[in-house]
Order: sequence, then structure tokens, then C-alpha cells
Amino acid sequence: MLFEPLNSDGRKRSALYHAARLEMLHKRVVTRMERTDHAADEVEAAAELLVEAVQPSGKAQTLGM
Repeated sequence: MLFEPLNSDGRKRSALYHAARLEMLHKRVVTRMERTDHAADEVEAAAELLVEAVQPSGKAQTLGM
């Protein structure tokens, strides 16, 4: 049985429902935070690649002078 029978004013069932709902929302927030963290890691890796690609190499370049 998912929920226990109601007591005289329904508070017990209400508390169980709210606890289950809170647990579900908590799992969704944790999942969203994990996805956001993973996306941030990908952005950081892409930024590092971009910086490496844009930086001039160690060789000195002359402008024909």
C-alpha cells in the first residue's frame, strides 16, 4: 500500500505525500546540477583548446624588416 489509511483529519497521508514529492524534486535538482556540472566541464575544456589554438607559437615571427 502506497499510503497508509487516513487518520481523522488526513494529516498523515498529506505528510507522506509531501515527503514523497519533496524527495522527487530533490532528485530532479541533483540530476540538473550534475548535468550543469558536466556541461561546465565541457565548456572549460573547449576554452582551453581555444586558448591553445589562438596563442602564438614559441617562434618569433618577423614582419619582413
